Amino acid sequence: MNPQISIIVPVYNGERYLHECIDSILNQSFTDFELILVDDGSKDGSAHICDDYAKKDQRVRVIHKQNEGINATRRRGVREANGTWINFCDNDDSLPQDALENLYRLTENTDIVIGFPDTPNYQRELSLDDCRRNMITAKLLPPSPWAKLYRRSLLTDDIFDFPREIDGEEDMIMNIRLMFKITRAPHICFKKVYNFRRNTASVSHTKKASLEHEEIFDKIRAISIPSDVISCYMSEILWSRLNGLVGIAFNNPEFIVEWKHPYLVQLKSDIKRYQYKLNLQQWLMVHIRTKKILKLCAFMIMVKNFIRYRLGLNN
Repeated sequence: MNPQISIIVPVYNGERYLHECIDSILNQSFTDFELILVDDGSKDGSAHICDDYAKKDQRVRVIHKQNEGINATRRRGVREANGTWINFCDNDDSLPQDALENLYRLTENTDIVIGFPDTPNYQRELSLDDCRRNMITAKLLPPSPWAKLYRRSLLTDDIFDFPREIDGEEDMIMNIRLMFKITRAPHICFKKVYNFRRNTASVSHTKKASLEHEEIFDKIRAISIPSDVISCYMSEILWSRLNGLVGIAFNNPEFIVEWKHPYLVQLKSDIKRYQYKLNLQQWLMVHIRTKKILKLCAFMIMVKNFIRYRLGLNN
């Protein structure tokens, strides 16, 4: 059978929430799908849970493999998929009952449909260029692979090819690569199509901010954007690079305060080269030379960003 949608769930030690995740998918109002559970070498009872569901529902397929990480697991799921469209779901999250229905109705004349984990506070369509810029900054569009439909033909192996040093940033790089691969604008579903559970034990919450990490991430992002157009997106790239310094300034202000690290020297050079206009908080980050004051400034920026996120004011 060739279903319209293949839902891929990477599974790793997820038995706590796995039943809720799978049940939410199998109970979708849209029914023309297959569910591919890719067990990435789980050491708990996740593998048995997956196998039990496959015995009960013919739409469920299970793949067991050795532990390779999230990207290799998603890539394996895509290789095994039969659907025209791909949807990703993490094993500790779930889908609202009408999620696939709301996404699928927008698939005509596009290659990506973008949804949200919370109803956004804007309702305007975005051009392809808008989507590219907002995927770099993650201001209006979630940089995650979930809450979306991707045309399966887009998801070639190179989309998942990352060095392991950028753990926690693969999702954004994946979507940036896809935004520059497509030639027509994604369609946007202005509805909640994903139940995101904030997991404080996940990589994105446990990784330590460092200039070395920011430097590697910046290099991978740069080679993910075609060289003939990257200069057109330097404003967004510089905004993102400056934003990436906030966590470091809070945790290790001594690494930033003197601006001697090669990554910082290059950043300051690029700000001048591309005539980037610093806003107030960016100006403070660049010019403060006292560790305690820099740490306080970073803390205030983090609080402001958190409040804006909670209020849905990122646009």
